[in-house]
Amino acid sequence: METYSIQVMELLSLGQTEDGRNRIEVAVSREDRQYTYAIDIDELTYSELEALRPLDGGRARLSPYPKWDPYRQTYYSALTRMTSVFRETLYFACSEAYLEQIRRIRQGELPLLAPGGAGPESRRERPARSRGPLLRMLAPYGPRLSALLVLLLCVAAAVLYVSAGGRADALPGGEVHDAEAKTVGVAEPSAPIEPAAVRDNVKEAAVHADVHAGLHEEAAADPVVQTARAQASLQQDARATGYVVVDIEAKKKFFGLPKDEVALTFDDGPSPLTKKIVDILTEHKIAATFLFVGKNAERHPEGVVYAYEHGMSIGNHSWDHSVLTKSSAKDQGKNLSMTSSLLDSLTHDKVTLFRPPYGAVNDALVSAAAKQRMKTLLWNRDPEDWNAKSAEDIIRYFREVEAAGGVYVMHEDQHTVEALPAIIKYLKEKELKFVIFK
Repeated sequence: METYSIQVMELLSLGQTEDGRNRIEVAVSREDRQYTYAIDIDELTYSELEALRPLDGGRARLSPYPKWDPYRQTYYSALTRMTSVFRETLYFACSEAYLEQIRRIRQGELPLLAPGGAGPESRRERPARSRGPLLRMLAPYGPRLSALLVLLLCVAAAVLYVSAGGRADALPGGEVHDAEAKTVGVAEPSAPIEPAAVRDNVKEAAVHADVHAGLHEEAAADPVVQTARAQASLQQDARATGYVVVDIEAKKKFFGLPKDEVALTFDDGPSPLTKKIVDILTEHKIAATFLFVGKNAERHPEGVVYAYEHGMSIGNHSWDHSVLTKSSAKDQGKNLSMTSSLLDSLTHDKVTLFRPPYGAVNDALVSAAAKQRMKTLLWNRDPEDWNAKSAEDIIRYFREVEAAGGVYVMHEDQHTVEALPAIIKYLKEKELKFVIFK
């Protein structure tokens, strides 16, 4: 049974080998391991990537699915740059040869880069040619630079280093790799979770859980009856419509689906759009998995109840959508338990799924979720609907990538709502069975 399991593809380096070949090094997450590949790319793709300065003081994630632009008659791909203060998606033209190399990485057909960068296809690389705006302006006049200009640049670099607190990753090309975290393609939060804030939120969650438990009297009147009714309805709908309930208890923590199945998952809710999404799914007699953020569930408890009562699967997406791999084990546990407690109080059922924000995960975080009897659920298809300019952009993604075996990560966005009926119709035409997780 073939599965698809790449969640993110992180760009580690961009440069040239000693014999002048253009080369990139990427890391991908497959199953429960991380793999590193080094591939040679053509001059067009290399120059397009280099112009984006992807590794200037941050991390960079490459899209695993380059696409065809019928208007410009060329292939293009996306690169997401992430720093501690912003996240942006940039697009670059690429060649068909690059598309083939990325496909081979997705399929695991290329040789791995051995630890330390010594592999059968690897050579020592020069540092990425990352230039800031000032260096780009001065580059053509490099040979004529005076000693004074050189001195000024050195002083500016020193001031930048000192003002950043001496951190190596504050300077271009100085990315720090946390060997313990081993996170891939992570967008860092604007403010890390603080123990004091977590303690306050725990108290707030306990209070709000009691309040929200009484918001929907009909749902809360008899928790046992409501839970049994929802689960019976879910199983009955599955038999009637052909969508499948998958218990991932016995499966690997990162996994794909067989080729005759597909899953829609929605992150970052609940929101005012939750009910609309659920209604569309219900109208088409399918279900999806919703991964809810605790703070959002606190603001929109009715969205959690509505999704659950209509047979949707409910999961934990952290309390505040922070990068949990950067938190201590104690704070990770509190963050997850706060969210689960609130969701449990609204659905009167135990949360058994956890999706890490940004896909940032390591063994410690998986273990923290497992201690709370939750399985870690990632994805292998990302239409980047949160960044789409229109519903057509999202629909185009679904038509351009292989749908079979896909676990799609989507978000509660207006363009997603507009695109959803066409997406469902397209996947049904493929005669795929829809899957929800538990």
